[in-house]
Amino acid sequence: MLSVDKVSEIYCIADDYCQEFDREIENLSLPLDG
Repeated sequence: MLSVDKVSEIYCIADDYCQEFDREIENLSLPLDG
């Protein structure tokens, strides 16, 4: 069974990754909008 700290750590890492991913998608889609 995973501890709460471990789950929080995994969630934070995933959240950071998702934020970076969203930023990249925005950068890639900007030329298409213009």
